[in-house]
Amino acid sequence: MSIQRTGGCVCGSVRFVAHGEPARTLQCHCRFCQRMTGSTSYAQSTYPMEAVRFSGEPMSRYSHSSETSSKQVHVHFCPRCGTTLSLTFERWPEFRAISRGAFDDPNSVSISTHIWTSSAQTGVMLPPGTDCFQLARAAPDGSPQTPECFDTPRFARSDA
Repeated sequence: MSIQRTGGCVCGSVRFVAHGEPARTLQCHCRFCQRMTGSTSYAQSTYPMEAVRFSGEPMSRYSHSSETSSKQVHVHFCPRCGTTLSLTFERWPEFRAISRGAFDDPNSVSISTHIWTSSAQTGVMLPPGTDCFQLARAAPDGSPQTPECFDTPRFARSDA
């Protein structure tokens, strides 16, 4: 039996079902994600595009040009309450990110990676045993980057 996770926006106008396990769940600390959420970061679970189905109100979309790759990042959100539900990517058209906080049970997916820790806000702690990347998991040319992994919790910024 396949795992299903459900979720939706604050007002309930948009709902989704995600089938199977996410490829990964990460927390991004880049300035775009900070601005998009109005918070310290954005937590997302990445699924193959065909693994997620939405219902209810059609979502609105905002497109942003990535400062690193110059590729479009598309933010999908509820037109009524503004909840960010999903991101899609010009760079990875086969994947959709689902906002971890939009799951009915956000704790059903564990964060395995922190990215863009170099731009994390003051006071952000990185947990032990988690892959942490100063920038993205991959360079603009697609080559994988090497993560740091700590034995104890650590501030993302040394000026914290």
